[in-house]
Amino acid sequence: MSDKGEDHPLVNVTSNGLPYSPFRGRRNSEARGSRLVQKNGKHHVRSSNIPQKRERFLADFFTSFIDAKWPWVVGLYSVGFLFSWTFFGTVYFIIFSLRQKYDEGTLCVEKVDSWTSAFLFSVESQTTIGYGGRQITPECPEAIIFLLLQSLAGFLLSTSLLGLIFAKLSRPRPRAQTVMFSKHAVIAEQDGVLSLMFRVGDARKSQLLDVTVSLYCIQFRTNSTGQEILVAQHELPISTEHGLDVGQKIYPFLLLPLTIVHVIDQRSPLYELGAQDLKVSRLELVAVLEGVVESTSMVTQARASYLAEEITWGQRFHPISVMRNIERGWRADFSSFDKTYRVRTSTLSAKKLKESKCKDHEKRKLRGNECQVWITPEEDVELPPEKPEVHSSYNCKAV
Repeated sequence: MSDKGEDHPLVNVTSNGLPYSPFRGRRNSEARGSRLVQKNGKHHVRSSNIPQKRERFLADFFTSFIDAKWPWVVGLYSVGFLFSWTFFGTVYFIIFSLRQKYDEGTLCVEKVDSWTSAFLFSVESQTTIGYGGRQITPECPEAIIFLLLQSLAGFLLSTSLLGLIFAKLSRPRPRAQTVMFSKHAVIAEQDGVLSLMFRVGDARKSQLLDVTVSLYCIQFRTNSTGQEILVAQHELPISTEHGLDVGQKIYPFLLLPLTIVHVIDQRSPLYELGAQDLKVSRLELVAVLEGVVESTSMVTQARASYLAEEITWGQRFHPISVMRNIERGWRADFSSFDKTYRVRTSTLSAKKLKESKCKDHEKRKLRGNECQVWITPEEDVELPPEKPEVHSSYNCKAV
């Protein structure tokens, strides 16, 4: 590719070394609010106007409790225990009062002669403290029945709280915190083809099993009333850097940090977007990694997203340094995980770049593989065998 010429303009890099700062005037809070998935993997979507919302959530109350935040769980169970102690303490005091008034002072519970002492007896009975000062007598069958009911209620409250705490602590979601995605995605030529790339790695020594990585493109447009409307959502074909297998999902061996590559061909929603077009596009790329936690055999999912302003044009990632230590084995250096460097890249879209390259070859009367790899499936030309076969094409156009 020529260094000069209108057909192949070079990337314009800002003073800080990063090309194009899309949405430069946008505040960080606005950028965070405009994304579906936050950088930490949490989605930024709230559902509203759900028919029969309360009934639906109560039908799956256990999942609702697991998803609830810790202050709500602690507060709810604290209220439950206080209500149980107060209710049964009041019942014991009513039984004591009625027996004293209508049954010639029959003693139902020893050393219970007020509401406070009845409440203390309720707490001691449910928590099985048993100081030995207060105890129920066989003179009041109704008090014995309520004691059995309180024991059952206390057992259910304690076991459900224990199970809920175990379920919340054993969730595989925190395992995703050690899965790292690069802060930015980059666009540059990879093996002669314009490609989008991002990095993923696992900082923990214990590996994730059955790892799958996928990439989604979500595009929006703003209507006349200012509302964001979903235009398209597509799963993009990806591969590892210099990898041969291309698919909607890949199954890498995540032993070292990997660079995931999406080739910008006619199937890609980025096919008609140049560097300037990308700056004003309303799209979000969501990267998803799923794997089985080795220690618990539970499936975890790590997510990250890239807005148009987080896709840098004309940059490539620095290589990851892997050093060998005789005593401690191999060591991967993550210091260059997010670092990029500038490469000479055309600011044209992949579509225009294809047309420009083929025009150059046509002028020189060349029919080489370099031109053929840009031919679309609709044109009756056979692709080179080393390139992946095109199975479908996207109709996803950027807004």
